[in-house]
Amino acid sequence: TGVVAESEFPPLYLAADQNSLDGQRRYFNATRLRLAMLVLAAAFGLFTWRTAGGDLAGIGAAVAFVVALLAELYLLQARPDRLWYDGRAVAESAKTLAWRYLVGGSPFGREEVNEREADKLLLDRFRQITGSLGGAHLVPITGAAEQISPALRRYRSRPLEERRELYRNERIGGQQSWYARTARWNERRATQWSLVLTTLEAMGLAGGVLKATGVLRVDLLGLASAVVAGGAAWVQAKQHQTLATAY
Repeated sequence: TGVVAESEFPPLYLAADQNSLDGQRRYFNATRLRLAMLVLAAAFGLFTWRTAGGDLAGIGAAVAFVVALLAELYLLQARPDRLWYDGRAVAESAKTLAWRYLVGGSPFGREEVNEREADKLLLDRFRQITGSLGGAHLVPITGAAEQISPALRRYRSRPLEERRELYRNERIGGQQSWYARTARWNERRATQWSLVLTTLEAMGLAGGVLKATGVLRVDLLGLASAVVAGGAAWVQAKQHQTLATAY
């Protein structure tokens, strides 16, 4: 029955998918930078490096806090998370509609509407989903020739049994494989991060005990706390365990 390539889907789906990936990358990059700068500021706070120009460690901590603040302001103003979520919502909705169209499923059934009506209905549905989500910067919805590729029309023209098998293997089977694979990946990452955070907490405890007994004069407990808090915030942003359970 063949394989439906990503490039054969409507430009709306391709643009929304790319927007979502861009938003996700920007969100995680800014979050990573913010958390790293907060940890760096805590590290600078462990020592003093005085010169004629002042305390360089204090200056370094201040600069790290400024960078962290700028990253936070970027997240609040640019809202890359909105681009990520809205783009994903549009992409998945467009892909679902494209699949219904190419296999002749309701409301695009070949027995329900003619080809011209099916094209118009698909474009109308595309305009509805883009109009309801303003966070995704997408290509304009133009005519059927731009949004509906010849490949989609070829799949749509196939006999019912071939279209049914195509949907079963490519759409349902593909979704099941993707969710199972992604759930396993997130489960592994959740376990790895749990071990990392537990190790950091143990190191922080050891540092606190050593400082309390006078073995160390450096406040490693404060740094360990900042690192653990940053790691926990990163895990919360990635939501590995939540995604593993949901998928």
